[in-house]
Amino acid sequence: MASIQTAVQVMVDKLVADMQGEQPLSAEEQALVSNAITKLADNEKLEQAVVAVAESHIDEATTALQQAAQVGQTSLQQAAQTLNDNGTTLEGKAAKLDRLDTMAPSLARVEALQGRAFTNQIRPVFGVNSIETHSTSANLARSTSVFAVYDHSGETYLVRPSYTNGNSQEQSRLEYLKLLADGSGKSTTHSSFVYSNAFAQNPTSTTYLYGVSAYLPLGSKDNPADIEYDIVYSTQDSQSTNVANYGGVYVRSQGFTSMSKPKQNLNARDQYGVPSITSHSYFDVAVLYDNQKHCLVMVDESTSLLIEKYRDGNVITTTAIANEAELQAYVDAGDFTTVQFIYHYLRHPHGIRRLTGQEAQMSSAAVSYYGYFGIFNDTVKMGGNKYSAHYRFTEDLKLEPVNFIYANNTQAATTANTTSGTGEVMVALESMSGELLGMYSYRSNPESAGYDAGIMSTAIGCMNPYSHTGLINEHYTYNYYGLGRTCRAF
Repeated sequence: MASIQTAVQVMVDKLVADMQGEQPLSAEEQALVSNAITKLADNEKLEQAVVAVAESHIDEATTALQQAAQVGQTSLQQAAQTLNDNGTTLEGKAAKLDRLDTMAPSLARVEALQGRAFTNQIRPVFGVNSIETHSTSANLARSTSVFAVYDHSGETYLVRPSYTNGNSQEQSRLEYLKLLADGSGKSTTHSSFVYSNAFAQNPTSTTYLYGVSAYLPLGSKDNPADIEYDIVYSTQDSQSTNVANYGGVYVRSQGFTSMSKPKQNLNARDQYGVPSITSHSYFDVAVLYDNQKHCLVMVDESTSLLIEKYRDGNVITTTAIANEAELQAYVDAGDFTTVQFIYHYLRHPHGIRRLTGQEAQMSSAAVSYYGYFGIFNDTVKMGGNKYSAHYRFTEDLKLEPVNFIYANNTQAATTANTTSGTGEVMVALESMSGELLGMYSYRSNPESAGYDAGIMSTAIGCMNPYSHTGLINEHYTYNYYGLGRTCRAF
């Protein structure tokens, strides 16, 4: 019995020959005919039926066609059964998937509890790299006060006030620096000697003592989203301790001539209840920061117009503010954070002595202190000439204060060469919404008998809750100063 391919090939050849005239088959049409016949040839029974018809074997053709139909029916039945089985399986899986909707809240709660448990762990702090020169000279002592902004990148931007003034001790300079996110070291942006008898209008190596400063993320006046960190000064306009000589605020990269003098005693409270401070005092200044435009905002002393201070210049708006009620309404309608600057000369911040309950400068290695820097129970303790200040710049580019809560226990040393003092400090960082951002601890022992462990209350100078890296500074241990070093918590 001839194969169907042979029969078809004869037909194609004949068609080609017959159609060579007026209407020949195209190459595409020939391919279609050949492909169709090839598909038919895959069914052996159908091939037998077609060939049988061609050879006039009708009975054989009928049988072959019936068998072909049976094969097709069997295949269809098998396919239907497979679909039915798969449908049953899918229905079962779908029912299980439906349960995910009811499980989602529970899963979210489990994740939240796991995250909270992770944050609630008290992490020990380890020193990594020294960022200062160790020395037995007290001239190289470093301040334990800081103004810190914790960037969401993990980097920390610091103002470290000068420990001394009126001298040229390199180590004790007023310093503006960036701590790297991995805790490997620092990058110093600028540092200055601090003098009370040398007034520099645009300080390069010398800064006037009677002033405060901050290190802030500032946008560009043409593009507020173009944010970079820059130093902001608030200082006198001439050499004098008299508050009448207060000059105003300027961004370092713009220079002294860009200074803006805020209208005196015209203040407003931000969303956290922190007031701006425009008393024209050289040691206590607080300025509003716009979280949408990433600039400082103040009312000009002479024109009563709002001035926006960016890192590349000022924008004098057409908005006039006549009184505190109008300024407060303007602040309430926006998204503002009050930035409390820190005094250039602040050796140690203030805290509460455990035994007396009285606030005092935390300068003793033999005393236990506790307290906070931030806002608690409507009491603000940030910056100025008494406190450290801690802020964070969040993922959504918002500057907000952070509560830096601390407590230390100190065992004082006794007779030399007998009992040494030990110490430990614990720190908790809290957001303004009450979220615990991290808890850290650091322990210290002196390296020689009869000595204290250092000033432990401020030993953890700062700690970035995004990268868990920061600064350790016990200030003084066994006749050595310059003990500042980067640190990490694990």
